[in-house]
Amino acid sequence: MLRAALWIFVGLAACSHDETASSRRTDSPVDDSLGVVTAQQLRARVRNLHAKAVLVNVWATWCGSCEHELPMLQKLSDRLSPQGVRVILVSVNEPHELPEVRTFLADKGISLASYLAAPPLDAFKAGMSPRWPGMLPASFLFDETVKLRYFWGGEAFESEILPIVEGLLAGRPIDGESRFDLAPEGANVKGSPQQNTPAR
Repeated sequence: MLRAALWIFVGLAACSHDETASSRRTDSPVDDSLGVVTAQQLRARVRNLHAKAVLVNVWATWCGSCEHELPMLQKLSDRLSPQGVRVILVSVNEPHELPEVRTFLADKGISLASYLAAPPLDAFKAGMSPRWPGMLPASFLFDETVKLRYFWGGEAFESEILPIVEGLLAGRPIDGESRFDLAPEGANVKGSPQQNTPAR
């Protein structure tokens, strides 16, 4: 099945890639050293971290907005890890693209815990959140019980993420989501407001 059929990218902040990449199969052998995980396995690993909060960012090497986010996420992790917050990356690149993923992260100086999403990607998407339309990048904030507390669909900035994470740590009611496809026009521009909707 085409990758485009598995991931819905909406709005200006959505990432795209060429048709050749879309038609690649996902059944190639893979070196498990990066960690290929289903959504259920990922949640188990999040639980085993025993962290106060875990931010999971789903991305791909062919996604320009994802590339913009990675250095910010690394800095955010460095800043928040003393407070018990962990940041995890999950690439939706195809398993046979593992060497490319490794090189991409190394070239960017990213040392965050990283995994590959196990195919089929539609199952991974549903396992992360049925409310996730599939846009990339996407970030999911889990609390210490592995309950999903907040969701960012599309590129997010530190000024959007940090207050939510700090709110969770402080015990404030932060449950909700920020999706660029629901935001006013131009919401993917740094500094523009995003529309928040409560979690259901």
